[in-house]
Amino acid sequence: MKPSRGQGTIPEGWRLVRLGDVAEVAFSGVDKRTIEGEVPVKLCNYTDVFYNRRIQASMDFMPATSTQSELKRWALKQGDVLFTKDSETADEIGIPAFVADDLTNVLCGYHLGLARPSQAMVNGSFLARTLASRASAQGFGRIANGITRFGLTLDATRNLAILLPPLPEQMAIAAVLDSIDDAIERTDAVITATEQLRDSLLHELLTRGVPGWHTEWKDVPGLGTIPADWEVVRLEEVIGSTTYGTNIQLGRDGAVAVLRMNNLQGGELDLRDVRRADLSEKESNDLSLVPGDILFNRTNSRDLVGKVAIVRDLEQPVSFASYLIRLRAAKARANPYWLVALLGSSQCQDRIRKFATPGVSQANINPTNLKSLTISLPSLAEQQTVARVLDGADATLVRVRQERARLQRVKDSTSDVLLTGQVRAMA
Repeated sequence: MKPSRGQGTIPEGWRLVRLGDVAEVAFSGVDKRTIEGEVPVKLCNYTDVFYNRRIQASMDFMPATSTQSELKRWALKQGDVLFTKDSETADEIGIPAFVADDLTNVLCGYHLGLARPSQAMVNGSFLARTLASRASAQGFGRIANGITRFGLTLDATRNLAILLPPLPEQMAIAAVLDSIDDAIERTDAVITATEQLRDSLLHELLTRGVPGWHTEWKDVPGLGTIPADWEVVRLEEVIGSTTYGTNIQLGRDGAVAVLRMNNLQGGELDLRDVRRADLSEKESNDLSLVPGDILFNRTNSRDLVGKVAIVRDLEQPVSFASYLIRLRAAKARANPYWLVALLGSSQCQDRIRKFATPGVSQANINPTNLKSLTISLPSLAEQQTVARVLDGADATLVRVRQERARLQRVKDSTSDVLLTGQVRAMA
């Protein structure tokens, strides 16, 4: 390592350079308009970059038109690096994507910056990794201007300091990180396929029942065709008790973990980010949670209202905050794990959202309307069987998601040490 003024130490053989010294940096002004007489093109837009680490020819780009000069200036080339140049939040600025293919008819769209590397000095894939690094994110945050919307200036972006190893080491670093990202993408594909399989299985079990259990059917308005021996009841008939969350002063300290609406994820509780509070004896008694409780989100944006989650084994006292409702299944009528699967199913969620009334900034569900929801009710024995089958699928999803999280941690830690030269990757 060798000293660098204002930057601590950098590895031997590395250089501290300005982004503009190793790449041609420009901000696109190509808009989304289609104008008669112009050249038909496709646009690579903000979301294409924000949600993808690679820009490839197989992607579905937006059709538009451009002038001949815009086509010549902004057509994407293999090795280019695109990045977001403005956003509503500072942490969404500078998100990069590497152009993996020559895209002669695809242009860099508005709200994006383009860095075209000098091939003799910098590898495009490595540059994208560098711009995605923790150090670059901090750098983009420092130079971003704005109050309600943040943006980069061209001069400040060109002056962004980056660490540059020799070209062979750049390529080796990019290859290592590519291999980890490839593993993450394969894991994402497994998660997607498993989720689709579970949804298909869930629909079959909640509408047709356990295979082999039924031979006769009946048509029910609003519910479709269901097994003939299933009851048709209102939700309130299978709910033993309903408790509303109350306003609690939340913080990072306190004796009790308090769940909020963002802790409800995919029918399960996500306990990675919980607030805490000191509760009175009455609040502790009224708002405590036990395994089998169901939490229901009664207000938020229309795509989040109605979300549910089941409480499983708890390692600490847990309660819940305002906007959540605790539902306890009537033991003689409903299995809670079957009930949360039913309430979280697409067919139920669509009907629940119809109860939502728009507020000033969010939608709200009247619990009285919720209780009036008509549902089909199998026997307790069949509910328990459905819950066991779904639990197996959920356990598979948990394992794959945990592997995905592990790979992300590996990527983050590996990026940190390789992009700062703490560990050397030599070709």
